[in-house]
Amino acid sequence: MNSRNFSTKRINGIIVLISSLMMLVVLNLPFKAKPFGDITFHEESKNLALFIKGKIPYDQVVITKAPGPILFYTPAYLLAPSNATDDQLWVYGVVFTTIIITISLLLIFRIGTSLFSKEVGILSVLFFFLFPIHCYYSLGIMAEAPAFFSSTLAIYGWSIALHQPDKKSGWIFMILGMWFLILNRPNTLLLLGLGFLVVFYAFFKNKSFFLSYGKKMMVSFVCVGLLGSGILQLAKIITGTKSGGNQETLFYYVAHQGRFQFREEPTDFRFWESDIRPDSKDYQNWNKSGAALSAVMDQTHQSYVDVYKKFLTDDALEHPGLFIRQFFVKCFYGHVYFINSVQPNQFDLGPLKGPIGYWIFILLINSINLIIVAGAVLFLFREKNLIRYWIFWGIIISLLIFHGLTYMEPRYIFPSRVALYLMSAAGLYRISWIQKIINKISFHMFPNRIKADFNQ
Repeated sequence: MNSRNFSTKRINGIIVLISSLMMLVVLNLPFKAKPFGDITFHEESKNLALFIKGKIPYDQVVITKAPGPILFYTPAYLLAPSNATDDQLWVYGVVFTTIIITISLLLIFRIGTSLFSKEVGILSVLFFFLFPIHCYYSLGIMAEAPAFFSSTLAIYGWSIALHQPDKKSGWIFMILGMWFLILNRPNTLLLLGLGFLVVFYAFFKNKSFFLSYGKKMMVSFVCVGLLGSGILQLAKIITGTKSGGNQETLFYYVAHQGRFQFREEPTDFRFWESDIRPDSKDYQNWNKSGAALSAVMDQTHQSYVDVYKKFLTDDALEHPGLFIRQFFVKCFYGHVYFINSVQPNQFDLGPLKGPIGYWIFILLINSINLIIVAGAVLFLFREKNLIRYWIFWGIIISLLIFHGLTYMEPRYIFPSRVALYLMSAAGLYRISWIQKIINKISFHMFPNRIKADFNQ
């Protein structure tokens, strides 16, 4: 840790300014995230806000998917007039999201500074400006932004607890962050399992770590589990029988999609929608399988869950090679980005036009992205005390395992980019020429700074 007293006013101001400018730039790009995602989080947040205002009855309030985004967007919608249109609510939601994402970037700088050095903190934030995917996802009413903030808060809490294990605020921030991350991405419950394994390992192999953090980590994980399960159960009670959708059926629906994703077309990275890949063999086979399973339900009167569970189990056992190959292709796919909202022949971004401009742009953004991934890999290979960074690789592994086994989209991995960029910055800062560049930038931001002695 580099514990130094220096003013962060300049870097805070720069982060806020550049973040605001980047949001404006991304807002005016010819391609955008869907304003309301799959509409579910928007509609359910709007209804909850209207119910709280006394404008609609309770029977219109449902939480059919993860409750986190509903808790995130409802306060913003409460500030809007009761008769606000969907477009007006979108503005309230995006302004609120922009503020939260900017706060997240400020915290990311503090995490990098606390765990490594101010130079690593600066490089971490620079990555977000070089590849502003956080701005892109902030322009939609989706789970990505609240999950990103949750991940940031959890890691920020650990950065405090790691150096001051007796300070309650660190553990509280970590608990709140992990809890809200699970509410936004219930599949990150796997992080709790990995956390318990870390404590178990430390008990036998790293006594000093266990004595400092083990018991507090165990208590934190239990608190997160109880809080998370409590809210998830409350969401089920609120929804009751008012909606046919629930988390369990959604899981099996998504897992069924995943059994056909990259099955016969391992290089087809187009988005999984009928208007984007109607000619896709995998997509067509998924539709045929869904129709066949519906026929089984009609004939046998078995439940949706029972029929889909049997298919998923049998298919994985019958095609283990496909299952393994699909897993690794999905993990790769989660870290690359393609533009699906604009066709290559319609692409128009400054001097980049048409299919050639489209593929140049795709190559550029993915080159930056893959360099960042390489930096994180470098950190993991060269860092000798990886247990200190369990929450970093724990979040990444949790998301990759779940979505590698089920269905993958790059946005599902987005919350792990907080950990990825911080590890990458720490890894790439070890390279001398990168270190020199970042040191010069740091000198201008902190002209009176004490020279940092980054622990290689």
